[in-house]
Amino acid sequence: IKYDPSIGIYGMDFYVVLGRAGFDIGKRKHKKSRIGASHRITKEEAIKWFQQTYEGVIMPGGKTKKSSGHQRRGKKK
Repeated sequence: IKYDPSIGIYGMDFYVVLGRAGFDIGKRKHKKSRIGASHRITKEEAIKWFQQTYEGVIMPGGKTKKSSGHQRRGKKK
């Protein structure tokens, strides 16, 4: 198949991880801490930021994963 610029690129999926300043406190070696709920980025905030910054268009997606509510696995510490 020859590339046609008018069609674009098919099969190019990518993702990014957005975080605020200080988001890496849970990953550091010394004095680890948790990220508060008010400091986390919601899906709606990320979409709004993308649309404002890059004038992006959000395409209707397929199925989204929903949390089953049970996220912890293994023994409690």
